[in-house]
Amino acid sequence: MSKCWNGPDFHMRVIRVESIDPFKWVLYPLDMELVQFSDALRLTELPESQLREWCGKRGLFQPTVPARGPGRLALFSWQDIIALRIFREVTLVFGGRASGWAAGIADLRQRLDGQFFPSLWGKSAIFASQQTAVIGMIPTSPLDSAALIVPLDPHLGVITSGGTIEELQGQLPLVTQVGSSR
Repeated sequence: MSKCWNGPDFHMRVIRVESIDPFKWVLYPLDMELVQFSDALRLTELPESQLREWCGKRGLFQPTVPARGPGRLALFSWQDIIALRIFREVTLVFGGRASGWAAGIADLRQRLDGQFFPSLWGKSAIFASQQTAVIGMIPTSPLDSAALIVPLDPHLGVITSGGTIEELQGQLPLVTQVGSSR
């Protein structure tokens, strides 16, 4: 059973994602919409105070559309969500000050621009230092120096399973999974 989005301006592209499940079909919006702060909270799993601090008070992360003044909402792209989720994971798992990782996360966020969402499956964010990141496959040969490697798949999965059609109706979804068959 497949579900689809209705609406005059909502264009979708169906793509088969073979690296995850050869029987899974995922629906990706051609123009991925920006989401508001409340959806960013849900998708990043950050506490509200933390997201406000990183994107506002301390300026450690710049959303795609920053909040400019009282009553203005910041808007977040799927690239922002992925970068914020990795920011959260790196600071929770490996510790250190968030400000120490801000440059590396900004570099990662910039590298996510122009990436085709499905092409990121199976790849990782690789930090050679706190200031730089690359997106690529986990190296099979030994590295020249230490690196922090964060797989992207768990973070991409959160976006693709962003909720049921009913939960997302009326909101601007990033990416929605429409079903699978065997």
